[in-house]
Amino acid sequence: MVIRIGAILFCAAGLLLAQRTLEYDRSVVSQVRIDARDLGYPPVDIIPEDESAITALAATPNRTGVVYGATSGKRSHLFLLDPVHGYVQPLGFLKDVTAVRKTLAIMPDGDVYIGGSIAVDNGGAAYENYAGGHLLRYRPVEERANRNIKIDSPCDTTDLGMPVAHEGIYALTADTERNVLYGLTYPSGNFFRYDIATSNFVVLGAVATGKMRGEKFERDRLIGRAIAIDKKGSVYTSGENGSLFRYVPGSAKIEKLAISIPGEPGREGSNRIEVWSAGSEIYGGTSDGYLVRFNPESLAIDNLGKPLIQYGVNGLVMAPDGKLYGAGGDADDLARIFSYDPRSGAYRVLGFIDVNRRPYYSWQAYRIGAMCIGHDGTVYLGQSERKSRLYLFYPF
Repeated sequence: MVIRIGAILFCAAGLLLAQRTLEYDRSVVSQVRIDARDLGYPPVDIIPEDESAITALAATPNRTGVVYGATSGKRSHLFLLDPVHGYVQPLGFLKDVTAVRKTLAIMPDGDVYIGGSIAVDNGGAAYENYAGGHLLRYRPVEERANRNIKIDSPCDTTDLGMPVAHEGIYALTADTERNVLYGLTYPSGNFFRYDIATSNFVVLGAVATGKMRGEKFERDRLIGRAIAIDKKGSVYTSGENGSLFRYVPGSAKIEKLAISIPGEPGREGSNRIEVWSAGSEIYGGTSDGYLVRFNPESLAIDNLGKPLIQYGVNGLVMAPDGKLYGAGGDADDLARIFSYDPRSGAYRVLGFIDVNRRPYYSWQAYRIGAMCIGHDGTVYLGQSERKSRLYLFYPF
């Protein structure tokens, strides 16, 4: 009897410890609006720890609703989530790739383009002996039944070549109307175009020629981490000293514009565009943590302020109703989701990214590495940590 009572008391104590206060629940995203998915089928068929940091997400533009993601770590993996069944399906690891840094681009025919690299933002270390990052193409299997679970098998991709030798691919986007891809390389910041029809790479100049200001041992150049395309096909990114760069289709090279990214005074030499979200106007999130609005017609850029007190906006998407949703936060703090309504100019901090489904699971995200939005309005957030999951946020 004593043993039974002790066991009951122990279980009761565990349940009490598992409960969260109402005060805590007010600081997280509403639990009816968020959920999470493992990267596969635990405990065996799942992308392993140290290989699961999600650093790229993209939704298909052909309204099938499929979302693709890529990870970074000891190996990079490609995976998908099909809303028809709602779970993550690993598609295999990417051979000779350990980093995919927001370098997923999907064309209307469903082909997925992946920019490969090794570890990024490390002062260019190890790139001297690196052959270079390759552009890969994944063609999805037509029948869902043929999508086999792959963890320790290579993903079935086609190698399209290397834009620049000894450089990793740092950013990538697709012009779906003109059937071309645009990208940036690391560590030299070369801007390139890839013509899908002719399978041809063209390097169109660099967005940074000198290293960032800082300690003498630092070698990094200030290279934008995202690329945006306006309705006329002009391409925008950021570069040295926080300047904006533009490429007009048909031009011989990229041009430096006479405007810079808004940020904190004195930090112009280290402020870059982290993410873009393009609509009738182009919105961007900066490494200083500001949201900016860019008008490609007037070449005017407005500082809309900081949605969060931390540095960095790590994800930004535009919902069908025109409202923006973003994610940010420092590496040593829980990540937060925020919204911005362009009609009212109002921000709203929606809370920490925390999913509580006790006693089954309870997950929190400290760092978000990628973000995209599905055709039904579901916002997907990729956790970028040693052991990561895909979060689903329902803004409606």
